[in-house]
Amino acid sequence: MSSFQGQMEEYPTISIDRFDRENLKARAYFLSHCHKDHMKGLRAPSLKRRLECSLKVFLYCSPVTKELLLTSPKYRFWEKRVKAIEIETPTQIALVDEASGEKEEVVVTLLPAGHCPGSVMFLFQGSNGTVLYTGDFRLAKGEASRMELLHSGGRVKDIQSVYLDTTFCDPRFYQIPSREECLKGILELVRSWITRSPHHVVWLNCKAAYGYEYLFTNLSEELGVQVHVDKMDMFRNMPDILHHLTTDRNTQVHACRHPKAEEYFQWNKLPCGITSKNKAMLHTISIKPSTMWFGERTRKTNVIARTGESSYRACFSFHSSYSEIKDFLSYICPVNAYPNVIPIGLTVDKVMEFLKPLCRSSQSAEPRYKPLGKLKRTRTILLDSVLEAGNPRTKDC
Repeated sequence: MSSFQGQMEEYPTISIDRFDRENLKARAYFLSHCHKDHMKGLRAPSLKRRLECSLKVFLYCSPVTKELLLTSPKYRFWEKRVKAIEIETPTQIALVDEASGEKEEVVVTLLPAGHCPGSVMFLFQGSNGTVLYTGDFRLAKGEASRMELLHSGGRVKDIQSVYLDTTFCDPRFYQIPSREECLKGILELVRSWITRSPHHVVWLNCKAAYGYEYLFTNLSEELGVQVHVDKMDMFRNMPDILHHLTTDRNTQVHACRHPKAEEYFQWNKLPCGITSKNKAMLHTISIKPSTMWFGERTRKTNVIARTGESSYRACFSFHSSYSEIKDFLSYICPVNAYPNVIPIGLTVDKVMEFLKPLCRSSQSAEPRYKPLGKLKRTRTILLDSVLEAGNPRTKDC
């Protein structure tokens, strides 16, 4: 759960992933992805009034995030004020104080964050140095070294501060299986169940409205079965995702949701209400993707753990592990790093104790440059056909 208050010390006239209180005075807004804890105040009356009184305040995000945001009627009032910036495309933005006319120029680059569809990190460059805001991210070890735009002249950019996703910045979560390993475990369980008969079905007990598309699309691709969801309108312009989903309840893999979903399952009902297929009773198992549960185990467990007669937990993380955070931070070696999340049971001071040794402020004043090595642009796996970034270029927005 994000605890970031919206403002960076270096560029206080920018607000990121927080839209209330002091952030109402921002000259520009940025949204890393469409999860609720990063959207506080985004549809509040006070912000609506701010937009009505302003001509030059805009919200910047990725094309996919814009698409997802505007599918909700709650955020339609943003329609003329949202500007999508292509991934890996350095873009110059003017931060204008409409009262005084004072103007500050910054260049912002969106980098894939690997968290959910449309999620990005923001790299800001301006008169107060280079700053990176990660939002929520999941990057494998070594992935930062393949991000061309984190480098300049074959070296890592001199980054002043990183505002970092520290959800699992806790030794308990030192190693989290990769998304590919987790997918393999879930796939094997689902396949072994649904191939028993057409009446054997699986319910994926996913808590978020979206974010599990990587899981859904890959299961669908491998098994040749569409995944049942409550609604698909948010993906109407994303055919690579839409193709794998359905609102038809007569499928063997479900990810439908209901406020009382757990109770439904105890009554042998799926959240969509279906209990039988062609008058034959369904045989249902539930799989709950999570990370926290696995981190709290005193003994190491497999990717899949059986928790009841017909229920399972599956390790599946949208956030970098402790070792992945350390790898990322030690590679870019910023002067400062600040936590965006305080893990359960820890304090700000404890998290800073983990981060500080990986920063230049505790090592030396000189940037520790590393060679770029072989370039390979990273892409969010799900969205290759949606986000065609092309070559980096600078443009006015």
